[in-house]
Amino acid sequence: MMYVRSYTLSCIVVMVLFFSQSILFIVKPSHAAEYSRILPQGSLPADSRIAPPRTVDSYHPFQPVDSPAAWELRREEIRRRILVGAGLWPMPAKTPLNSSMYGTIDRGDYTVEKVSFESIPGHFVTGSLYRPKTPKPEKGYPGVLCPHGHWADGRFYDSGEKQSLNEIAHGSERFLCGARSPLQARCVQLARMGCIVFHYDMLGNADSIQFPEHRHGPRESLDGHSLGTWGFASQEGAARLQTNFGLQTLNSIRSLDFLLERGDVDPAKLLVTGASGGGTQTMILSAIDPRVTASFPCVMVSTSMQGGCTCENTHLLRVGQGNIEIAAASAPRPMGMTAADDWTKELKTKGWPDIDRIYEMVKAKGMAEAHFDIHFPHNYNHVSRTHMYQFANRHLSLGLPTPVLEREFEKLSREELSVWDASHPRPSGDAVGETHERAICRLWTDDSSKQIDPLLQPDNSESLATSREVLGGAWNVLIRRSLPTSEAIDFSLVSKTKETTHLILKGLVRNTKHKEEIP
Repeated sequence: MMYVRSYTLSCIVVMVLFFSQSILFIVKPSHAAEYSRILPQGSLPADSRIAPPRTVDSYHPFQPVDSPAAWELRREEIRRRILVGAGLWPMPAKTPLNSSMYGTIDRGDYTVEKVSFESIPGHFVTGSLYRPKTPKPEKGYPGVLCPHGHWADGRFYDSGEKQSLNEIAHGSERFLCGARSPLQARCVQLARMGCIVFHYDMLGNADSIQFPEHRHGPRESLDGHSLGTWGFASQEGAARLQTNFGLQTLNSIRSLDFLLERGDVDPAKLLVTGASGGGTQTMILSAIDPRVTASFPCVMVSTSMQGGCTCENTHLLRVGQGNIEIAAASAPRPMGMTAADDWTKELKTKGWPDIDRIYEMVKAKGMAEAHFDIHFPHNYNHVSRTHMYQFANRHLSLGLPTPVLEREFEKLSREELSVWDASHPRPSGDAVGETHERAICRLWTDDSSKQIDPLLQPDNSESLATSREVLGGAWNVLIRRSLPTSEAIDFSLVSKTKETTHLILKGLVRNTKHKEEIP
């Protein structure tokens, strides 16, 4: 966002002024080399920042907290970091969804409709809406969002008959239809349980064709510097925190808006559940959006690999926090999760105990659950789905007899699922590809500028408070620091040299709290 870059220089000036009040170094240019070295040649300061950089494949343990009050502050930090990293701090103005629902397919005890709406002007979110045929409850049906993750062809995924038979033989699936499309199986069963389910496309999958690829790296053609010439993987896009992750997260927020705008969904009963990249979106959305009342992220909550896609990662996101903290930010709301023989296989001993303690700390013991079926590979299979159905039955107060089990269903074909048809033509021309990506970044920048301009010169106490909240929140995320107390700063003398006209003191400035040391 623009304010991040605009305020960087002034913040650096503030830091320089702060340190200049602590210790003043005056070095004559001719003597700079003579006076510069404090530590022996080849030695480095004992500074924690010199450690090897962490990556998404590093170990990301939970950073412990010691009280409910400390966790409240930490949870807000987690939420703010996600929003800043996603380019959604402050949140862009929500524009009309202009939603369309059509092509109803009746399956007897549930229906499926095609859906498209605009998360931001000109950018479509597409998916399938599953609706129960049971009478509408007084307060509306429970609503469920299903982000799909990285299955081939996304919402259109079909594993084929051979693989499906293998899944059944190994006990990971029960019926051929569910084995062929575990994504449809989840939505059908939840609709049969009485929920309205929106199964939406992630960027570049199925009907989300405006981004032809789900992920891509830097391209010279998308690395311009004037407004309307850059895309996500660029210098200007990065400076404004405009990324695939940010747009995907905004699409999830607007998908929740879509469910609630319908008028037949109970806002007190909103579940989000997905696996793999859909598991990442599940815990991200639950952490930042309090409207989510329950979440069930599968095979993604882990101290190990933190997500291998641009839809799961962005700048600043996992600085000082990982997926365990992000998942725990749902507390005290109900949350379930699964582990498999993948990067989540150590969840039982690494990460889950920390989440369980957080729920106990906030007096919500038992509202979180985990299932460690690590004899199965990465999945959202029948076993995992069955765990989720029992969770949904309890926490959405569906009142169904237990156990809730799947039944056979008639799988929808790609043609039946596809949103685009003769009456609803697919986007083309400037509405797809690099031109569309540049347009998204331009809209994003224009919207940010309009919201930030009043903050540059606050004209009343209310706008001043908003300015402090927005700019201070972003700055705290960038540096993870407030000004240290005098007790936290120490100067350790290394040598003292008396010259004719002055005294030279060499030493190390230490921030003891953060284990940092500067010669």
